[in-house]
Amino acid sequence: MKNVLDIYLKENGTNRTQLVGKTNISEKALAKTSKRDPEDYSADIVVAISEEVGATPGQILDRMLVIRDSDMLYHATNFEELKQKVDEQEDEFVLEGDFYDFVKKIKASTLSERETLGFNYGSNGWGDFAAFVLHRFKNNMSREKESKNLQQKISKLYNIKILNKKESLFRLRQLDY
Repeated sequence: MKNVLDIYLKENGTNRTQLVGKTNISEKALAKTSKRDPEDYSADIVVAISEEVGATPGQILDRMLVIRDSDMLYHATNFEELKQKVDEQEDEFVLEGDFYDFVKKIKASTLSERETLGFNYGSNGWGDFAAFVLHRFKNNMSREKESKNLQQKISKLYNIKILNKKESLFRLRQLDY
């Protein structure tokens, strides 16, 4: 299920971190809520959002239901948002901005499904483990450890479609089976 809460908050110029700072709702509660259908949000969460964005709870729920039923996706625009979406394993999202080289590098280092199966078959299943160990060792030696780990996680979890030089669509691999 797509993260309707984050899409709505971004649409209104705020995010979960800002909402936590201005209300008595915890980050954990918001993270849990973001995985749910808007119809199942608690009254406390909706009221807190209402106070933050200046809309009535009814207007908020109506808009969230429209977002839920639409093709609208979250647009990550910086490294922190990208990391958050990957860590939460968001079903689909768009990475927007000057990330073309970053995305192209990930796509170039990602094996296709067929290549991965062949590699694992040829190595009696040890190939994935060996690749994981080598990547970890290499990443620990790198100054850009966080970026490298994120690249590795993305290449394992997501299929990437470059839409243009400023936008790329990330979709969980498991959704394509």
